[in-house]
Order: sequence, then C-alpha cells, then structure tokens
Amino acid sequence: KDSAGRKDNRQFLRLMIFGLMFGCGLAWFIVMQSMSKDVFIPIFVTAFSCMVMSTLGTVCAVMGYFLETQEFGEVEQIANVWTVVAFPVFFVISSVSLSAHAHPFGIGGWASTYLSVCGLFAGAFCILVRMRKDKTSTTRGYGNVSCIISWLCAMIVIYGRYGIAGVGVVGVTTVVGIPVSILATLCSSPILLLLEGEGSSSSRHTHQRSSAKSKWHGLVLTKLNRRNWIAPLLIGTVGVFVTASLYAIFLRGCGLSKFSFLFGTYDVITNHEDVFSHIFGSKRTTGIGALDDVATMAQKSVVHTKTMIAAARLSGSGIWTAKSILGPFMHLVGLAATLPSLQYLVKHSWYGKAPLFGKVVLAWPLNILAIIIGRGIPSLVAAATIGLIGGALQLITIKNP
Repeated sequence: KDSAGRKDNRQFLRLMIFGLMFGCGLAWFIVMQSMSKDVFIPIFVTAFSCMVMSTLGTVCAVMGYFLETQEFGEVEQIANVWTVVAFPVFFVISSVSLSAHAHPFGIGGWASTYLSVCGLFAGAFCILVRMRKDKTSTTRGYGNVSCIISWLCAMIVIYGRYGIAGVGVVGVTTVVGIPVSILATLCSSPILLLLEGEGSSSSRHTHQRSSAKSKWHGLVLTKLNRRNWIAPLLIGTVGVFVTASLYAIFLRGCGLSKFSFLFGTYDVITNHEDVFSHIFGSKRTTGIGALDDVATMAQKSVVHTKTMIAAARLSGSGIWTAKSILGPFMHLVGLAATLPSLQYLVKHSWYGKAPLFGKVVLAWPLNILAIIIGRGIPSLVAAATIGLIGGALQLITIKNP
C-alpha cells in the first residue's frame, strides 16, 4: 500500500524491476568471478540459470520481509516454485555447460557457481524472514527451509572445491596444518544458528488459525528454543564430518563418476602416481593432463611433500584405494569409536539432559583411539576431536552441576 493506505498496483512491477537489476547484476558478478577463464557457452548457460534463480530469490526475499502475515501466502507460492521447480530444473539446464576447464563442483565449475548463487539468496531470504516483526509458524518454517538449503549449498561447494583432504587440489589446501575443508566447515556451520524455533503462544495461535489456508508450513521446529540453540550447529557439523568419513571409506575411488551423464567423467586422484602427475604435470594413470609449467616445480616442493603424505594416508583408508583391507577396517573402527561420544553430546545439546557419568567416562577415551588410528581421514580426526572436547565438557558439567 502507498502512504495514503490505498493499494499500489505498480508495487509488484517495481519489485520485479528491482529483482532483475539487483539479482541479475549480483549473479553475473559471481559467475564472471568464478568462470571468467572458461569459454563462452558454459558461462552463458550458467549465467542464465543463475540470473533466473537470483531474480526469483530477490523478489521472494523482499516480499517475505515486507508483506503482512495475511498476505504471506504469495511468498509461499514463489518460495515453493523456487525450491521445488526452478532449483532442480535450472540445475539440469546448467549441466549442459560441461567444460573441460574445471570440475563441475570445483573452483570455476558450473555446479559450484550455481550452488553458490542459490545458497547466497536462500540465506538472504532466511535472514530477511527472521527479521520480520510479525512471525508465524509458517514464516519460521520457510525461513528454516531456506537456512538448510543455504547450508547444504555451502557444504557441497566446500567439499567439491577442497575434497576430503585437499588431495589433487591446486592452491592452498591447509591452514596451520589443518585442511581447508575442515576449517571451512567449521566457519560455515554457524549458518544453522539462523534456524528459529517456535516462540510465544501467540505465534502458535496464529499458526493454528492460518493452518486451513496453507497445507505445508515448512520446517517447523517445535523443540528448538533458547536453551538448545547451539544444537543445530553441533548436529550439522558432526553430521558433515561423519558423512565425509563414510564417503572416504566406502565410496571414494569407486569410479561412479565414470557413469555420470550429468557431471562428466572425472577420475579421482587415488594414489601417489596420480598426485605426482597432478602437481608436476606428468600424465600418468588417470589421464590428468599437464596443469603446471616445469618452471614451477621448485616452488611446489613443499606442496608436493604435504600432498604426497595426505594422499598416502587417504588412499590407505578407502576400500577402493587401499592396498590392504586393514587400513579401511582400522578407520571404520575409529569412526565407530567416536559415535558413542557424539551421540551423547548431540542428545545432551538438544534435550538438555546429561547422560550418565559412567557412560561418558567409558566413551571418552575411545576418541583418543579414533584420532590415533584414523589419521588418514581429516574429517574423522575432526569428529573425534569434537567428541573429545565435548566429552570433557560433559564430565565437568555432570560432576559440577
């Protein structure tokens, strides 16, 4: 409505123009920064898909912040189209821009670029909906869904770019000896703090009154409150580390990418020869072409040494890449050893009820065992470290309530 209280029929037109200008401009900037070294066709197709998603995302976010509760159904329709229809459709459309210049999920790849744009606008929608003055279960639910989408996009981009341990990645892969993927996971997980649970009784009353108009209310977290606000961050971080560890043990190097019609054929760097060829430009077993000049060999001696060590440890932890079954079995035992402590920690953070002191004492040393025998998978070591620190805090809390 305008300043006089009358309905402004041109408001939506102005909003669409703003969405086109702002959304397309930001999407074009991200695409060019990410894929500037690629050829025209992949850039054009990816940019087109990103512009459509960013325009819809901008319109949906602005409407989600300004529209009144009674008119939030219009936001629901656009959000449903953005999530259920547009997101998968334009992801498939972007896949026709397969390029030999970069892995789809790596730096400069069409998939990582597309997911970066979608994750950015999903996060913006979540923030704007959370900033609303009048909220209902539906507004919170849709904000939570967009928060999860933004976080998932960030995780996929991180591990697509840096992998499990940074093996075969050109550029910086560790910071102070810690893999970038681990640090990036810890830095991106606070996105989950934007999740919002049900608050006052008035908001629940509004939810019941509007339930007849809307069949789906998004991700409604009835048990999330101020006491367990840190639980989603912990659950998401632990879930990513456990999933990455399972992937490294059971799936890495199995060759499923060869049968992918969507992502092309990209071989996994699994052994010492492949890592050597990737760094020094010698074409060996996987067919990876020359990536670097011979003149840069001296500058990469340190990188070569660290990457060789990481590759040796990581290749010895997977059933498809290890020379013996002992390595994968030891890492699987290490992962299983961390699960009790992580389970107690997650339940304690969510429900607020501490486990028995004896159970925590028995499970706590198992994390040390996991760190020792699971050194080949950085995500496994990170999960065990969380269990070790969390278990120590639990022991202090239980002993001194």
